[in-house]
Amino acid sequence: MATPPPHRFAPLRLSAPIALVLTALTLSGCADSDSSESAGDPIAIGEISKITSAEQLSFPLDAYELTPAQSRQLELAQDQLVVKCMTAQGFQWAAPERPPVTEANRHGRRYGILDEAEARQTGYHGAPQTDRGAKGREEGQDSSETAQKAAGECVLKARAQLNGKKSMDKADTTSDTYVEQLIVQDAERAEQDPQVRKAFAKWSDCMSKAGHDYDDPWASNNDPEWGKSETATDSERRVAAADAACKISTNLAGVWLAVETAYQERTLETNAEALAQAKKDNEDRIRRAAAVLGKN
Repeated sequence: MATPPPHRFAPLRLSAPIALVLTALTLSGCADSDSSESAGDPIAIGEISKITSAEQLSFPLDAYELTPAQSRQLELAQDQLVVKCMTAQGFQWAAPERPPVTEANRHGRRYGILDEAEARQTGYHGAPQTDRGAKGREEGQDSSETAQKAAGECVLKARAQLNGKKSMDKADTTSDTYVEQLIVQDAERAEQDPQVRKAFAKWSDCMSKAGHDYDDPWASNNDPEWGKSETATDSERRVAAADAACKISTNLAGVWLAVETAYQERTLETNAEALAQAKKDNEDRIRRAAAVLGKN
């Protein structure tokens, strides 16, 4: 089966749909945060920086979101708790192998591809993934139906322990989910802001001059044609390179960042109390994870 190219919001590591209602935190602030502006009005923005690399991207809500390293720490702690839970029941169970984590790619292709050299090499597909993930049945794990059911129960127990709760079920969400919901919400608002739409139009004109007809960066990024091949074709690499070059020449990412930053700053003001609680909850989870890992 062909591997499709990355899609929008993939770098955010979303763990739950935006429609989920959180039990521990209120989302009332989210619903009201647009009340002062009518639909279609541009938000007031600050200085527009020249953005030529994803490494330059940073956002106000970053401080409230788990870093990739922290997320991995929680995963490793959960893995160890599950192994302990399963072996106590007599099942053969080993922790899954997880790919390495680097902070440099935190925002990766948040605004699509920005590196023309990378685009010419890998197109929209990105570098081949050779590391095994954590999903599916791993080596050293009992694949019987009984074991898999027990593993699901052990996962919920581990999640509850790391979240400081007596129990959790599959529908329960966590504080990082709340922050991710706000991030996605503001990303969607930013994309619809007239200032970003105007920047999209400039990018589209640039692409047209290069011989490529796309209305916005996601149209080229998610072109169904790219999903027909396991790796990037010459055509895909040409389009991706033009995409990156046009983003730089029009400073699309700079405008986009300024607008999304403004929406996030407003969200911070509207949801200050809930975000402070989310940050504390995440800190507590990391502390519990460190305690689990420190005992092993």
